[in-house]
Amino acid sequence: MWAQNYKKIAIVCRKKCIFVSVNPDAIHNKKTIDMEQNQPQPPVFNPQQAQQPAPQYQPRVTASPTLDPVTAVTTCLKKFFDFKGRARRSEYWWFILFTIIVSAAFNYCSSFLPFLSYIGLAVSLLLTIPMLAALTRRLHDTGRSGWWVLLFGVLIALAYGSLFYVFYPVADQLKADGDYMQLAKILADAFQGSPTAATVYMFSAIGIIVLFIITLIFSVLDSKWGANKYGPSPKYQ
Repeated sequence: MWAQNYKKIAIVCRKKCIFVSVNPDAIHNKKTIDMEQNQPQPPVFNPQQAQQPAPQYQPRVTASPTLDPVTAVTTCLKKFFDFKGRARRSEYWWFILFTIIVSAAFNYCSSFLPFLSYIGLAVSLLLTIPMLAALTRRLHDTGRSGWWVLLFGVLIALAYGSLFYVFYPVADQLKADGDYMQLAKILADAFQGSPTAATVYMFSAIGIIVLFIITLIFSVLDSKWGANKYGPSPKYQ
């Protein structure tokens, strides 16, 4: 009886030992696996990243002082026909202010001395060349092409040409004395008589307004530091 109970107890103990027994090799293997998973993985080689150039070092640049009005106007007059190179904002806008003052002065003086109106018109047309050259260099300074100026000039020529074509036949009627309603009727009849010229003028005028806004935005932008395909920067050295 005692021997049978002892066998039963031994069997139960073996079963429990089987269930609660722990294999030390399994623990060691599990720890090894966990350690390998927690270790940082080596970076994967990407051939596209290897082809990308390394970021270049950008040296510190300093801005040169702003041009005074006399220097800016003198520079633009010296570069009368120079449509190459670059021009900073102070050079361009001081010259634009100079041309506006000159035109306004001749218009004001022509009311007292009528012959000055012809001189003022000739001076204004003459100053158009360095003004367009300065605008071209200003666009170059911001990294834009000067072909914007050429397109602007073509649209202006189309607008004036269409106006001349429409109003030249009725020039004598416009010079005659009459009220504003009569002049408006003459202009309306002239445009209706030349629908093609009127269409050209309308689209040219819209294009001039759009290009004026675009070039105005470009001309107020800061200079691009460093040299570009149009030359070295006149501001950042």
